[in-house]
Amino acid sequence: MSKSLCCFLLCFLVLFSFCSARQQNECSISRFNAQRPSNQIQSEAGVTEVFDHNNDQFQCAGVAVVRYIIEPNGLLLPSYVNAPQLMYFVQGRGLQGVLVTGCPETFQSFQESQEGQQQGREQQGQQGQEQQEQQEQQQGREQQGQQGQEQQGQQEQQEQQQGREQRGQQQGREQEGQQGQQFRGDQHQKIEEVREGDVFAVPTGFGHFIYNNGNRRLTVVSVVDISNQANQLDFQPRRFYLAGNPQNEFQQQQEEEEEEQQQQQQGQQQQRREQQGREGQQQQQQQGEGNNIFSGFDAESLAEAFNVDVQIIRKLQGQNDRRGNIIKVQGGLQAVLPPRRQQEQQQDDPLYAQGNGYEETICSMKFRQNIGDPRRADVYTPRGGHRSSVTGYDLPVLRRLVQLSAHKAHLYQDAVTLPFYTGNANSVIYVIRGSARIQVVKEQGETVANEEIQQGQVIVVPQNFAALIKARDSGFEYVAFKTHENARINTLAGNLSLIRAMPVQVIASAYQTSDSQARQLKHNRQESTIGAPGSASRSQYRASA
Repeated sequence: MSKSLCCFLLCFLVLFSFCSARQQNECSISRFNAQRPSNQIQSEAGVTEVFDHNNDQFQCAGVAVVRYIIEPNGLLLPSYVNAPQLMYFVQGRGLQGVLVTGCPETFQSFQESQEGQQQGREQQGQQGQEQQEQQEQQQGREQQGQQGQEQQGQQEQQEQQQGREQRGQQQGREQEGQQGQQFRGDQHQKIEEVREGDVFAVPTGFGHFIYNNGNRRLTVVSVVDISNQANQLDFQPRRFYLAGNPQNEFQQQQEEEEEEQQQQQQGQQQQRREQQGREGQQQQQQQGEGNNIFSGFDAESLAEAFNVDVQIIRKLQGQNDRRGNIIKVQGGLQAVLPPRRQQEQQQDDPLYAQGNGYEETICSMKFRQNIGDPRRADVYTPRGGHRSSVTGYDLPVLRRLVQLSAHKAHLYQDAVTLPFYTGNANSVIYVIRGSARIQVVKEQGETVANEEIQQGQVIVVPQNFAALIKARDSGFEYVAFKTHENARINTLAGNLSLIRAMPVQVIASAYQTSDSQARQLKHNRQESTIGAPGSASRSQYRASA
């Protein structure tokens, strides 16, 4: 018993040390550079731009980054991912749908059923008029029958009555059929309107799609947290498309990584390739040319599962579809939506955002919040800029299913973010507009980044690494994705900083300064997060001292 326990503990320690070393190896890099997309996939109605998730800094943060550019009337095909993702809508507007198995179709096109009822009432009115005319004709015939043709009139009356009943029954059946067709208006799960500045959370395994119903391009940046505990496979992002024949945005990078691993294992390399080739040929014969999740099944089994014809299944499998993962919707997408004013009122309602005292169910969970509106800023400096954030406190789905958060900042010309670090999360910074100089420092004062970052670039700031950002003349806007639902940002300068929390004597002794210099370090910067340019704040404490 004791020997087996010792062996178990030894194996556990070896495994733990291996995992720890793996994490250290992933983040043991000496230089970070701002990244641009390494791969572009052109589709019928847009472009998918993929950042290389095998890059050292993305491996360190455990994330994958993708940017979608969707043309008007373009639809990003429905899919789901093996890890939670957080999306930021950079520009444009559109519709976002989240697909959850087991949730009801709460959006119904009642307008069509009301039109059917109105047509039914009009048909009933026409039938009433016809019956009244027929009754008047019948009375005239009865008067003629009283003048000597009573028997013939009665026979005609019976025939007419039977004819009316048959016509009434036929019209009733037609009316019921028309009303049934009108009542079968579309029903689907909730679809939300999205716009610039929105953050949208999609939990692991939830299906989703995006449609551009605006008149300009819709740009969306998605960060997939592949190191999240919800991903129990490996550290590879995997997107499972539900429709079409799209090229998987992560497939090329995965194949390159697999080739590198195969080259290191020359002993089994040839056998593995032959086996993969045979399997690939078999799969290609079975699935034809499709590349979605249904393509791998044989058509007959799917036809039985859906209870439809095999020809429909071949369309479901995306065979001979060359449109890519962003397709053009002919005639536009017609969907059932509540009035936008009602959506905005719900978003402004604190009870709707925080819950109503009961546990929020998955089906009624809120997935979206806007952080692009300056009027909702959490931090504001008149000459420096503003910042808005969304955390698990604001959006419960982040706390319960996603474990991610984000903040969006706008720095004015020459403004600066006071030196900061995130104590419990990695940060993935995407540049929305403008340019800035960013400096990132690791332990022992080693600089890992000191460069200019521009629109469309991405850079990672690892957990507890300190960073400072200074905007250029054009200003600087960025969104930072955090790998924790309640990211804790700590500042090193300003009125809420660690330096401000120290006694003057500790500062003077630690930095070998006079008490006056220590007070300047502690009090001269009065802002908390974003510093305004110029020297006004530097002279403030000297004047009062």
